[in-house]
Amino acid sequence: MWRVLFALNVVLLALLAVSVPFQRPGTGAWVISIVSVAIIGASLLGLFVLIRIDWDPFSV
Repeated sequence: MWRVLFALNVVLLALLAVSVPFQRPGTGAWVISIVSVAIIGASLLGLFVLIRIDWDPFSV
């Protein structure tokens, strides 16, 4: 499950990287893109940690 979420975040980051060159610095869309990079990066870091420790939330 964590690997799928990690892959989806990588896809979102790639799509965001493609759109950034078409934005002007200082505009609202550019600011939202920078905030999105921070959120996606934090999510990638958290998912990386969960994958490394091999946490299974569904184990009883």
